[in-house]
Amino acid sequence: MAYLQHNRFGFKDNSVDANIPDNDVARLMYYFNCVCSAIQYNDSDVSRFRNYRNWASLSFEEIRVLLALCITISPDVLDGKVFFHSDALCGNSQNKFYEISQVSNQLLAVESIVIAGRRCRVSQIMTYKMSWMYNYYLNPVQRLASRFSSPTSRSGTCIIS
Repeated sequence: MAYLQHNRFGFKDNSVDANIPDNDVARLMYYFNCVCSAIQYNDSDVSRFRNYRNWASLSFEEIRVLLALCITISPDVLDGKVFFHSDALCGNSQNKFYEISQVSNQLLAVESIVIAGRRCRVSQIMTYKMSWMYNYYLNPVQRLASRFSSPTSRSGTCIIS
């Protein structure tokens, strides 16, 4: 089997600078925003979970929904299709976005991905360093999941005797 790599120059980085609050909910919201940006998922029903600057406005139940969404659309689902681990393509950033047509000769990406029974068009890919994955997915999911599974987590009722 022969492999030919065609290098093209001048591809444009689609990334924008982001200042993420130092909070696990904000970090997961940023992760979810990255997912939605890459697959062009702009439905209004999830926009609240993408606005990481307003992380403090999410209710306890909304945080649970966010956690469930992020676990459902985990990096395992996206890696090699939409997300690509590449320190070289990230440069000095923890992650970068590239238009799909700009990297098609360097990485094998899919045109669409099915998430929760819905076909989503992949409009760009995201490259990441492992530090990004730990900061914005693995560690926040672990901490929030343990918070929700602990016996001291909040319940929907309050009984005073």
